[in-house]
Amino acid sequence: MKRINLILIVILGISLNSFAQEESPSYNGTINQVKVFLQQAQIEKTVSFPLKQGNNEIVLVGNSQYMQTQSLQFTSINDFIITDFTPFMQYVQPKQQSEDKLPADKKLRLKNLRDSLEMLNNQNSDSYTLVSILNKERSVLDNMKIISQPQSIDSIPKIKDGLSYYRDKMIEVNKLLQKENAIIAKRTKTINEVNNQINIILQGAQNNFQPRNEYFIRLNIYSEKNIPSSKLSYTYNVGGVYWNPFYDIKFTKPTDPAAFVLKAQLTQQTGEDWNDIKLIFSTEQPNNRRILGTLYPYYLNVPRVENYSLSGAKTRQAKSDNMMAEVMVIEDASAAPMANATKYSDMTVSQLTMLGKEYEVGMKHTIISDGKEKIIALETKSTKADYKHYTIPKLEKAAYISALMPSWEDLELMDAAGKIYLENNYINDTYISSSNTSDTLNLSIGQDKRVAVDRKIAKSKPEKTGILGNTTETIVTITLSIKNNNQTPIEINVVDQIPLSNKEDIKITAGDLSKAQYDEKTGKLTWDFSLKALEQKTITFNYTVRQPKGVNLFLN
Repeated sequence: MKRINLILIVILGISLNSFAQEESPSYNGTINQVKVFLQQAQIEKTVSFPLKQGNNEIVLVGNSQYMQTQSLQFTSINDFIITDFTPFMQYVQPKQQSEDKLPADKKLRLKNLRDSLEMLNNQNSDSYTLVSILNKERSVLDNMKIISQPQSIDSIPKIKDGLSYYRDKMIEVNKLLQKENAIIAKRTKTINEVNNQINIILQGAQNNFQPRNEYFIRLNIYSEKNIPSSKLSYTYNVGGVYWNPFYDIKFTKPTDPAAFVLKAQLTQQTGEDWNDIKLIFSTEQPNNRRILGTLYPYYLNVPRVENYSLSGAKTRQAKSDNMMAEVMVIEDASAAPMANATKYSDMTVSQLTMLGKEYEVGMKHTIISDGKEKIIALETKSTKADYKHYTIPKLEKAAYISALMPSWEDLELMDAAGKIYLENNYINDTYISSSNTSDTLNLSIGQDKRVAVDRKIAKSKPEKTGILGNTTETIVTITLSIKNNNQTPIEINVVDQIPLSNKEDIKITAGDLSKAQYDEKTGKLTWDFSLKALEQKTITFNYTVRQPKGVNLFLN
C-alpha cells in the first residue's frame, strides 16, 4: 500500500512540475504598416491566435528592443477583453538546425561571437537611452526663461549669467551627444562585422535569424466563448528610425515649369525587418514636449551702464532682396542622387494633419533593419518660373541666373535641403525654408558664362581745396560693361556701391549715378534693365571724395 501511495505521489509531482513549467503560447505578429516620423516610427501589426472560453494567457514575440512601451495600443477584431498586459525585454538566441553539424572550434567561435553581440547590443541600448536623455536636456535648456522669455528678465547681470550658463551647458550637452553618437556609430559598425562573421559560419543554415534583444508582451485575455482564430491589431512607437526630406529641383526650358520632387532619405535600425509593408511618412515629431510659454509682466528699469559683450551670440546682417546668397557647390556631383525621372511619386497620397503632413507611398516596400540609407520619392509638384540674371561686378565679374517663383506658397514646401538640376545635370545645393516671408522664391541656378561683365576704375589727380589747401578732392569714376552673348534676350539686375564716411573730415558726394536706384543709408546702387541678344550696355557713375591732405584712402 505504501508503495502504491509513493508511486501516486511521484506521478502527481511530475504532473504538477510539468504544469508549472508549461509556457504560455507565443505568437509573432505581422507588420502591415509603418508610419515614419522624423526621428521614430509607429509600427502596426496584426496577429491571429485561438482562444478558449474563460481566461487565456498568450505572449506576443518578435517586437523591437527599441519599443516605447508607453505607446502600446491594442484593437481587438473579435469579441474578447484584454484584462492586462505586461511588456518585458528578453534575449532571443534561437537554435539553428545546422549548428549541430558544426565542428567544435566553429561552435566555440560562434558562442564567443554571440556573447560579444549580446554585450554590444546591451551597450547600444544604454547609449540610445543616454542620447534620449541628452536630447531632453537640450530641450529643457531651450525652454529656459532666459532663452524662451528674455523679456521677463529685468536685470542685465541676470541675463549675462543666464546666457553664460546656457552657453556652457549647451556646449557640454552637445559635446556629450557628439561623443555618444560617434560611439554608437563605431559600435554599430562592429555589430555589423560580428553579424557578418556569424553569417559566414552559418552559411547554408535554414534559419538566418540573428540573436538579439526583443520586447515580449504578455497578454491576459478573457473570452466569453471559444474562438478558433481570433485577430488582434496593435501599434507601438519605436526608436532607431530616421527620415530626412530633401528636394530634387528640376529646371529644363525657360518655358517649362520648375519641378520639385520631394524625396525621403530613410534609415531604420530597429531590429525588425519591414517586409512588404504599407509606408507612410509624417512631418510630425511626437514627444517633443513643446508647449506654449507664459508671458510674464515686463517691468521697465533704468539700466546701469555696463560694457560687456555676450560671447557666443551671433549677429545676422540683413541682406537686400536683390543680393544673392552664397551657394555651396559640390564638385563631385556623382555623389548626389539623380533627379527622379519616373512617375512613381504620382502614386503618393498626401494629406494635412493637425501638426504636419503625411505622405502615403503608393507601393509597398521592404526595408531591412541594416542602418543603410534608402531613397524613396514621395511627391512631385510644379510651378511657373521666371528667370533673371544678377551680377555684382565689384565682388565678381560674373553673372548668375536665378529662378523666380511667385506662386511658391502653393507648393506647400517643407524645410529641407535641395539639389538643383538643369536639364538633368546636377548644378549645386540649396536650402528651402518654409518660413520665408517673401512673395517670390528666389533660387540661384548657377553662373551664366555667356554674359560678360567688366568693371574699370578711374581716379582723378587729387586737387587741393580750401584757402589753406589742407584738404584734397578726388573724383572716382567707375565704368561697368555688361554684354549678353546669349541668342535670346535677358533681364538683369546690376548692383554696385559708393563708399560711406563715418568721419567728419572725410566727405563723400555722389555725382552722376547713371539713373541708378540709390540707397543713401547703405551706398547701394541698383540697375534693372533688359539686354537683347548680343547687346552690350555700359554704365558709368562717379563720386567725389574730400579728405585731409596726406590721408591715404583705398578708393574702389
